[in-house]
Order: sequence, then structure tokens, then C-alpha cells
Amino acid sequence: MLGRPVRYERQSLDDFRAGLSGYGFSDAVVEGYVEMMRSKDLGIDVGVQRTSRTASPTTFREWCEEVLKPVVQA
Repeated sequence: MLGRPVRYERQSLDDFRAGLSGYGFSDAVVEGYVEMMRSKDLGIDVGVQRTSRTASPTTFREWCEEVLKPVVQA
């Protein structure tokens, strides 16, 4: 693996908005990202069931080991 822990910590949309604003993003960009996250929360990503016809045979773990790990370690 990467040799260090990786974790995902969910933020509220308000915290997400404040973080983006704190980095200096414009109000329009911030609201665009917040709306994208809201859509994801509401299930926009579950529109197509994952099958052998709609997805790559590569698992997320394989992608992390083959693509992400070398970049992080470089």
C-alpha cells in the first residue's frame, strides 16, 4: 500500500463551503462545488448499476496500487 494511513472525513456542506471560501475561491465556484456535493449526497452517482458492461475490471484497490502509489511516493 502507500505505507501510511489514508482516511476520508466527511464535512458538512457548510464546512465545505467555508473551506473553499477560505482558500479564496469565488462565490460562484464555491456554490458550484457545494451543489455538486449536494447532488452526490442525493445519489447522482447511483444512476447506472455497476456491471461488467458499465465498469472497468480494475478495482479501486488495484488502481491505488498501480497508479496512485507511485505518484505519491515520487
